[in-house]
Amino acid sequence: MVSWINSLKGAGRVPVPLAFPDGSRLLVLPESGRLLGLFTPETDENVLWTNPALATAESATAYFNRAGWPNPGGDRTWLAPEIELFLGDLKRPWETYKVQPALDPGHWTLETVTDAELCLTNSTRVRLHRSGRDIDVRLRKSYRAAANPLSKSGLHYAGYTQVTTVELDQAAEALRQGSGQAGGPPVGLRAEPALGIWNLLQLPQPGTMLIPTRTATGPQLVFGKCVAGELAAEAGLVRWHMAAPGPDAKIAIKAPSLTGRAGYLRQTATSGIWDLVIREFAVDPGGNYVDALWEPPHETGWCFQACCVRNGDERFNELEYHAPAAIAAAGANTGRDESRVWAFRGAADAVSEAACVLLGVDIERIVE
Repeated sequence: MVSWINSLKGAGRVPVPLAFPDGSRLLVLPESGRLLGLFTPETDENVLWTNPALATAESATAYFNRAGWPNPGGDRTWLAPEIELFLGDLKRPWETYKVQPALDPGHWTLETVTDAELCLTNSTRVRLHRSGRDIDVRLRKSYRAAANPLSKSGLHYAGYTQVTTVELDQAAEALRQGSGQAGGPPVGLRAEPALGIWNLLQLPQPGTMLIPTRTATGPQLVFGKCVAGELAAEAGLVRWHMAAPGPDAKIAIKAPSLTGRAGYLRQTATSGIWDLVIREFAVDPGGNYVDALWEPPHETGWCFQACCVRNGDERFNELEYHAPAAIAAAGANTGRDESRVWAFRGAADAVSEAACVLLGVDIERIVE
């Protein structure tokens, strides 16, 4: 962790380390709104993916000074629906896809930091492309300790609890701004915009995504194409071996099929050592999940997504989940989400047992 701190400081950034009594160590980059690193007590090998461009002060300086969206890695927070906030034209999604600077890197500030908690806030304004509106939003998130759910496993452990809240502006004039329609939004769009918290972990490649399900579930392909044989939907489990080479791809699963936990398994750079990262998140089968497919854009309800980015200079996998939306209307303009990240490191047999206990899946055949 020290090397990442030194390179970021050398690039003029202000990273903030946070250590919990159980030995979990976090590295936060407040100005990017990121939890950039998660480290178990015995090693400085990051559990999460960190952009390799940040490895030295010189390369980090060049990266942050270049044009375009900076992606330092780690755990990030966006808002959904993606087609409203990131796609300028649904007929030309790749040509018009753009991360709004208001969201990422955003205007994050360090609100408080103590031995027990770190809090960040982002008060900003985002553009809703389909309705032609701007809306003020306030995001707040905090990182706290998360108790090890397997205290006697013999595995090295690091974890945290993340609490995220969003508040939407209710002012009618702000909602109409830029729409050119004094009487309200375009036909087919709701009068009050609804935006949902969208959190994700970026993780090193290669690895295997493990998504427990309540029933046999076929995930929806959002974009791209999975390599033959790498994605399997079994009774109670969607398993995706995510590795290069191949095209970028993304899958999605709706809330009723999910258990509220998903994991990611990979072998570390240390021979014989495995990482198992699990995120526990709330699932409301009847919740207002507003993220939609690119095609058809009216189909919403997607709660979990996984994405494999294996082309270009930045290659990583993503474990993503959504929370039910807040609505820009009186009494419904706030949303709150709480999740936990548990990371375990150790021998294959111990990691397999942890996956059985926490995810309810048998992964012995995967780690052999």
